Amino acid sequence: MSRARRVALLIGQDIGFCRRVLQGVHEYAITRGWVFHDARADIRALRPMRMWKPDGVICSLFDEEVARRLARCDVPAVNTSSMITAWKGPLVDVDHLEVGRLAAEHLLDRGFRSFGFLGSAGGGCSMGRAAGFSKRLAQAGFTPFVCHAEYRPVPVLDASWQGLSRSVQSWLLRLPKPVGVLASHDKPGRDLVDTCHQLGLRVPDEVAVIGVDDDEFECRLCHPPLSSVHNPGVQIGYEAAGLLDRLLSGESPRQLRVSIPPTHVVARQSTETTAVEDPDVAAALIWIREHLAENISVDGVVEAIGTCRRTLERRFRAAVGDSILERIRRMRIEKAKHLLAETDLKLSVIAQQCGIGSTARLTVLFKQVTGYQPSLFRRTAANRSNRRE
Repeated sequence: MSRARRVALLIGQDIGFCRRVLQGVHEYAITRGWVFHDARADIRALRPMRMWKPDGVICSLFDEEVARRLARCDVPAVNTSSMITAWKGPLVDVDHLEVGRLAAEHLLDRGFRSFGFLGSAGGGCSMGRAAGFSKRLAQAGFTPFVCHAEYRPVPVLDASWQGLSRSVQSWLLRLPKPVGVLASHDKPGRDLVDTCHQLGLRVPDEVAVIGVDDDEFECRLCHPPLSSVHNPGVQIGYEAAGLLDRLLSGESPRQLRVSIPPTHVVARQSTETTAVEDPDVAAALIWIREHLAENISVDGVVEAIGTCRRTLERRFRAAVGDSILERIRRMRIEKAKHLLAETDLKLSVIAQQCGIGSTARLTVLFKQVTGYQPSLFRRTAANRSNRRE
């Protein structure tokens, strides 16, 4: 009988993303009899790890010295974090460009015309998210105001407790309001919201904030609760374990660096606003959102606002870049994405709650907008599948 493989997990449990990665690794390995030992990816863990003699390593690297020393170890290692740009080994992580794009779409849908990005200048995750955010905004004719702050997903114990620096506070005060801001992770997103309170800025009316990772603890600890791009950590862990398994079996995988796209934004109160100066357009957006489940039409919106159709159509497109009908469809699909990812509701019920009418119509519209069949999107989101997060 062959010896069970030993796999070292250099993945801390401090943040929700890492805990979900560990869950995904376990789900892959549960039928393979792997033996695990886990620790934070700390330089002090490397010596006892080597003495344990693992067959392979799955890690989330946030420290350059740890990454350098681990790369010199004669053992296959798969990383699940793009934070360290110098890491050239096997990597499975979220598609950071797509993270930025989804965040930009979320803020554009709420009518923002001023945008900011807060992240680390040297972190690969942050740089990728900033690039995706900026690219989507450029397509809409906007350029975000970018601010860099040193940030690590797992702060060192002697890190300052003073919150965001004065330079970040000055940047925040100078931003044209109302403004939608993407923070590279949930923790700086929560710090940003706290700083807004200290500076007397109202969230989300003056500053709407969205983070990344959908760390339930961080997002709920924030006041108001933080909207966040959902990071598919369980799938990342599962795929990382599969890649390591193939390497340990002597295979030469075609892809040693895998990017897994995020599927949706989890909207919470930190972005629950309509940032449109035109009062009639703002009222129309609010009315549409409140009546999505009904069989609403452009004429119904016009009647509710009490103005002529041609005038409202012109002002609506000038304010948000969509026609009224296009925005109704987009908002319905966004609601459908949320219900597919976060609930077990049948497609027929989701279609009714989104005002689409039938499962067949939902399938057609959803595929046109997202490129996915609703059932495939739900499996990919994986919130209610066998890889539940």
